[in-house]
Amino acid sequence: MSDRLTRKEMKRRDRFQLAMTSVLDWIQDHRKHLVLGVVVLVVAVVAAVAWTFWSASREDDAQALLNDAIEAYGAPVGDQAADSSANDDGPHFATDQERRDRSKELFDQVRERYGSSDAADIAGVYLGKIAEEAGDTDRARELWQDYLDSEPSTALAADVRLNLFELDRANGRAEQVATELEGMLARENKPLPGDVILYQLATTLEQLGRDQEATERYQQLVDEYQSSPYMSEARSKLAGSAGAGRAMPNIQMPS
Repeated sequence: MSDRLTRKEMKRRDRFQLAMTSVLDWIQDHRKHLVLGVVVLVVAVVAAVAWTFWSASREDDAQALLNDAIEAYGAPVGDQAADSSANDDGPHFATDQERRDRSKELFDQVRERYGSSDAADIAGVYLGKIAEEAGDTDRARELWQDYLDSEPSTALAADVRLNLFELDRANGRAEQVATELEGMLARENKPLPGDVILYQLATTLEQLGRDQEATERYQQLVDEYQSSPYMSEARSKLAGSAGAGRAMPNIQMPS
């Protein structure tokens, strides 16, 4: 093969050299801007890493404080506290009021210090329970509804919904609860398992004195959810209805 370059190859070489010269000239002319850009990029990366570590540390601190609050909320009281004090170093309280006051103080701290964290949302649920125990049902409802509005799909949201159903039934809003549960039952993407909705609906209808409809819902639960933890109670309700001579439409008890 000849060592001599063809004219085509020489043109290709010249174009490459020209392109490289242009790139080097551009870098030379813009070196200050390039250095500044690299510095900005490095600062951005460092800031992102620092933010990640700070956020993780903050979540850890929030969770630790939440754990302390939960421990106080479930701490032994009175004689139970005296019996437990010799066996562990956890909190103990002389009265329920002391336990509620201390746990409320800690849950409030979680929300005040870490307001945008998951721990703060969970603290709100516990504060709702404390408010309910103190008789402040309006505050309890507000806190629980706030949680559902922000976290409608978590496992804890299911418990919060049940709390709200119970609270509303106890406060004369059973009709609204029944309407809400009927709506849930008709949805394709249900916010609660179907057997839970049916059981809550049947219970609510019973409270409203709508026994025929309650019986139908208990029967639906038995027919459609035979592995449900509510099965035994639903069967008991159906048997009680039959024994009392209440109308039961086409009820067939499964074997």
